[in-house]
Amino acid sequence: MSKANIEIPQKIPVMTLRGVVLFPKAMMPLSIFEERYRQMLDEVLDTTRMFGIVCERENVAEDEVHMEHPFGVATVGLIRVSKKHHDGTSFVLLQGIKRVKIRGISQELPYRVVETEAMNSIIDDSCSSIRKELEQALQQNKLLGGDVTDEMLEFLNPLDDDDAFVDLAAFTLCKHTLRKQAMLEVQHLSKRASMLLTDLHRENDRLASIKQMMNQSEDEASEQN
Repeated sequence: MSKANIEIPQKIPVMTLRGVVLFPKAMMPLSIFEERYRQMLDEVLDTTRMFGIVCERENVAEDEVHMEHPFGVATVGLIRVSKKHHDGTSFVLLQGIKRVKIRGISQELPYRVVETEAMNSIIDDSCSSIRKELEQALQQNKLLGGDVTDEMLEFLNPLDDDDAFVDLAAFTLCKHTLRKQAMLEVQHLSKRASMLLTDLHRENDRLASIKQMMNQSEDEASEQN
């Protein structure tokens, strides 16, 4: 089934997870063990094979922590692999297909179902130039010993889709939940790419400073010897 031909239902089951943000095009392995999500999985496998991943807000009142407050933007994913174990739990490989706005919660039991509105990226003429800067920053990060690997570059660089390039890079490299969620919520691709570029420049500056200090220490040690 081509992702381009997938229609997102207006109402979609979701998993509300703390510290977890899924981006379109990204693959996310999941362990399904809670009874409510086992039931959800059985039902979606027989229908759309789709459910959403919603990040849970953490800064809520103490008497409301049990309510799983969702952020307002989530990602709907398509089940690519589902393997049920003997104990009733399942392994699922979910691929993000579309960011959505959450317009309301229509069901809480036995699992949460939300009302959604699809969010398409807004792409302007500046996206191509920012992508070139991102490619340079990613390469620099690899050379400085950062999280970027040769395998990552070999996967990202050939992508023709700038939207996919930015989303996959952000999903892979951004480690902070709130920043990741903030990027997910940005509809303008150029702004999302600029946020990622800012983070990469900051990290590359940090790595360069560390490398410079290590070189200075090695030089001083050589002079003493």
